[in-house]
Amino acid sequence: MEMRWKTSIFPILVFIMTLLVSIQVLAEGQQNNNEEAVNDGITEEEDRKTWEQEPLELEVVLERKYLDGRIDEEVKTETIWSLHDFWSGYKSWKLMKQEEGRVVFRKEIEELSPAVKENGYFGLTEDNVLSIFNGRPENNEVIKAYYEIDVGKLKSYRVDELKSGIKIEKKSTFQDVMETYKEYASSEPVDDLVDS
Repeated sequence: MEMRWKTSIFPILVFIMTLLVSIQVLAEGQQNNNEEAVNDGITEEEDRKTWEQEPLELEVVLERKYLDGRIDEEVKTETIWSLHDFWSGYKSWKLMKQEEGRVVFRKEIEELSPAVKENGYFGLTEDNVLSIFNGRPENNEVIKAYYEIDVGKLKSYRVDELKSGIKIEKKSTFQDVMETYKEYASSEPVDDLVDS
């Protein structure tokens, strides 16, 4: 009789042990899920609160800095529902400034600016600074100034070429002129304010 009691209690003990292990596994799984939510920085309650909040209105300034040094700006207002989505939308841009209600991003564009492509000419200012002009140099509409040239070292045809203006038709023209006249620079690059 004693043997029957041991054999009948054994399945019950196995069942209880299995039940306890299952409860423990479920509890650990729930704890891991809670830890993951906290580690993600968003709990279910916080996520609910995000949807209940009003959207954020933000002024976004997009600066495009072109190969020729010109910076064009585009300003727009965005309605932000999710900061994560907002930041991921500008991951290819560099954050330049962040203030309350305003963010400034910049992107380096390895091309000539539209203004230079359309009507840009290399030339010299009255102070012999190699510059890009809007139109021919005699118009004196400087788009971007680079550095002073020692014209005494230039051959006369080079001086004449710069005085009449060198049309910047493509990126390679820009690079060639910058490389050619760099060796005649008599100063550090000019810190001009005419770059946008």
